[in-house]
Amino acid sequence: PSAFAALGFDAYNLVLDAIKRVGSADPKAIRDALAATKDYEGCTGIITLDLNGDATKDAIIKTVENGKFKYIATVHPF
Repeated sequence: PSAFAALGFDAYNLVLDAIKRVGSADPKAIRDALAATKDYEGCTGIITLDLNGDATKDAIIKTVENGKFKYIATVHPF
């Protein structure tokens, strides 16, 4: 699967997690639960949503050497 598939998987699971925390299908309650998301462990990393609803998380930089991924750095954009 692509990186976009992983991001979609995380987005789906963030909503599912919010619904489980709320315990109902009330849209406003789900929105509030999503807005309160902090340190969610997704497959693309630890996710926290900011005031705009954007995910804030580290970016991992890697390169490929001899057919294997090699870690270069972690960028903390926020």
